[in-house]
Amino acid sequence: MRIAALGFHHETNTFQSVKTDYDAFQAFEFLRGSEISEKHSNAHTSFTGYFRGSEKYEFDLNPLLFTFTGPTGTITKDAFDRITSEMVDLLEKNGPWDGVLLAQHGGAVSEEYPDMDGQVAYIVRQVVGDKVPVVMTLDLHSNITQKQIDNTDAIVVYRTNPHLDPLERGVEASEILVKTIRGEISPVQHLVQVPMIINIVKQPTGFGPMKLIMDDVKEVMANSGVVSASCGQGFPYADVEHMGVSFLVVTDGDAALAEDKAKWLADRAWNIRADLQNDSTPMGQAIEQAATANYAGKPTVIMDVGDNVGGGGTADSTHLLAEAIKYGLNGEKCLLMSLFDTVAVKKCIDTGVGSSITLNVGAGTDDLHGDPIEVTGNIRIITDGRYEEPTPTHGGIRFFDYGLSVALDTEDGFTLVLHTVRGVGNMSRQQYYSMGINPENYRVVICKGTVSPRAAYEPIAREIIMADSPGVTSADMSSFAFTNRRVSLYPFELDTEFV
Repeated sequence: MRIAALGFHHETNTFQSVKTDYDAFQAFEFLRGSEISEKHSNAHTSFTGYFRGSEKYEFDLNPLLFTFTGPTGTITKDAFDRITSEMVDLLEKNGPWDGVLLAQHGGAVSEEYPDMDGQVAYIVRQVVGDKVPVVMTLDLHSNITQKQIDNTDAIVVYRTNPHLDPLERGVEASEILVKTIRGEISPVQHLVQVPMIINIVKQPTGFGPMKLIMDDVKEVMANSGVVSASCGQGFPYADVEHMGVSFLVVTDGDAALAEDKAKWLADRAWNIRADLQNDSTPMGQAIEQAATANYAGKPTVIMDVGDNVGGGGTADSTHLLAEAIKYGLNGEKCLLMSLFDTVAVKKCIDTGVGSSITLNVGAGTDDLHGDPIEVTGNIRIITDGRYEEPTPTHGGIRFFDYGLSVALDTEDGFTLVLHTVRGVGNMSRQQYYSMGINPENYRVVICKGTVSPRAAYEPIAREIIMADSPGVTSADMSSFAFTNRRVSLYPFELDTEFV
């Protein structure tokens, strides 16, 4: 049984001014053949699940191509054309195939295709034909479409946020594919798109209203005849018509059952729609709350929601840093945070480890993320920014690369980690441990994320505060000028109806 595995993975923030070109994928992760095995066979990604599935279900897995980069702006036509052309070439030259595993995100947008993931599935289907089963894994933040459904036999979506289960979903997808090939099941899918969004601050699945929704998904999974059930939380920073919440149920040949259970899930979520909206904390209040908290060996962690790198943030917002300075936060190890700043890193490298330096940091991308801030401090360490995270974190990534990185200890007691690769957030504490920095020793830690850093920082945090900071991933959805979304869509239109 010969199975092809491919992936063109991206979460696209259409409000991000920095377009995602071919070089961005090349610079971040662009793997072919054995390179995929080297990076993913012992990680915790969907591809890792495919490898585990091949062992468990005894099929010949052929990893052809996998590329992704951190969430950034719209994918260029050139990048889309070059990557999909190579996918087609690899499928055609190395076939025939008994099945295909497709590792996508579900929130990708290119200049030509608002539903890029649906177009990739369509292209794959055109190559392999209607008789070769295709099973696709998607991120929980997927904006699922009928086009994606029409060009796959089954779709399996992550069920945790932070995303700690991509490996398990990869194994699940492998099982569905193998059973389909063997004729043991005949998957049918039904999709229900709900006219609402789930605010990014309400998307953690371990507690609150999202836990209720995922408990419902588990309940549906327990039904006889149900092969898989999924919620697509939606990615609210993609300005496309299909942006929003959706529910998908896969059954063994029972279309009526799939429709009934998908509609039940959708109705249940719609009934708690008001509980799924923004309740983040104003920035000044967040800083004050963290600064006055009893440290006792556990930092207060502030999520910089408006600069959520896992959602397309620029990684260089200074809004919260400015608030901390305005408040007068100071003292030994009072604040730890990271910033993308290639210019500042170069100046520090030119100055050298152990030297004192005064320079501006941050806010180099646009005018949405604050102003550069002048700091004075000592250069503690310079590293290549590469490290390994052996435990499951958001997305299951094992190998990280922040590019050339510098740790700067300021006169106020801040430690600022400056890096030169943009699309990486604070998903692993190894980011700091690899530089000799212990985040546990700081009173306040600012993470450029909303949910993705939780897996790393919940174990050491006294409290996690969602700060309502401005930016391209702001929790205030009224701050975005949508032109392509559906109308009506709750909560933009409070009188939206769902029948």
